[in-house]
Amino acid sequence: MRACGLDFGTSNTTLSLWGPEGVQSLELEEDFPPPQTLPTLLYFGNDRRQYYGTRAVHAYLEQEMDGRFLQAIKRHLPSKAFSQTFIHGRAMDLSDLIAGFLEGLKERAEAAAGAPVDAVLMGRPAVFHTNPERDALAQRRLEIAASLAGFQEIAFQFEPIAAARAFEASLDEDILCLVGDLGGGTTDFTLMRLGPSRVGRQNRHEDVLGSSGVNIAGNDLDAALVEMVVWPRLGYGSTWSPLGRPVGIPTHLHIAASSWHALSFARTDANLLELAGWLRSSDDKVGLKRLETLLLDNLGFQLFQSVERCKIELSKQDEGILSFRAPGFVLEEPVSRRAFEAKVDPMLRKMGGCLDTLLVDCDVLSGQVGAVFLTGGTSLVPCVRDIFESRFPGRLLERDAFTSVGFGLGVEAGERFGER
Repeated sequence: MRACGLDFGTSNTTLSLWGPEGVQSLELEEDFPPPQTLPTLLYFGNDRRQYYGTRAVHAYLEQEMDGRFLQAIKRHLPSKAFSQTFIHGRAMDLSDLIAGFLEGLKERAEAAAGAPVDAVLMGRPAVFHTNPERDALAQRRLEIAASLAGFQEIAFQFEPIAAARAFEASLDEDILCLVGDLGGGTTDFTLMRLGPSRVGRQNRHEDVLGSSGVNIAGNDLDAALVEMVVWPRLGYGSTWSPLGRPVGIPTHLHIAASSWHALSFARTDANLLELAGWLRSSDDKVGLKRLETLLLDNLGFQLFQSVERCKIELSKQDEGILSFRAPGFVLEEPVSRRAFEAKVDPMLRKMGGCLDTLLVDCDVLSGQVGAVFLTGGTSLVPCVRDIFESRFPGRLLERDAFTSVGFGLGVEAGERFGER
């Protein structure tokens, strides 16, 4: 039987395929780095079609933001408040919404395998919710979605266990490990026991000492770059004179520009009319004209791709360039790593505080942690890594930040289903 490992993430999703030749991480996106990750975005267009990943973004913009655009849908899984929604006149619950996304991934796995892929091992957080009933609800919803997508055998494994799966197999003694999952929307920490005495267990609940998290991650670092570099070029801090006296330009459109999705929703007739009023008497007409172009031409997604590239540059060197070019809107702004780190320092302190609280709650000293395993693109940012280096010097493991969870799920999927 062919089997796959599926890491359905809040921001991005990865898929690995198990077969007789081993495990491979599948490429899912041509125009999104790295190609093994698929943005967890869903769009139900006014053409009554469904789109996923970056295709969802492009279709959403092409269809002038009509229809339903969904992101971070994983966060709603433990919520009892989300019962159903209506799309194209059809009542759909969370499982229905996710099923189409998973079905597309199943088709890709089967295309790569050249055979049916009927078994899936799905990742799940160590804790969806502290309430056991809501935690079980979240997993059940994912299970139903996988079943609706066509999978016949469905199992689950903790994402931090999957991330550390290959490392655990190399251990000759049990250790205490910290796994940090630093994605786009949230940062999650899990303390767990790993080792040879535990390899092969399907139920790893007892190995998890505790989990915690904070709603600060890569998207917030992107927003900080926008505020620091882009806002000043969009008329932020300028004035206009509605009654003959200069007053500060309202900031709500600049705040919306800190998120490409919020920026898309900000393109309303009321906001454009208000912006036109500012332009008539502003002392920074060039900057506000850029803001108007950003809104009118739906350039938010493209802008944030440039922001992401700049953040990657700053992860590798001391200086970077935030470069963005579009008709009527050109940015070539130098950025220093030192200035960026100073900007995000309050966020880093909150992340570190969350980690320290977890250690205290679990009655664990930093010296008792034998290894630290980080996953998620945000873990590559040097000032973020410093949070862990300062507490656990010399114990950070070097692994693929983007595909480690999905790959580990693929390895275990082969063990669970491969002989059937």
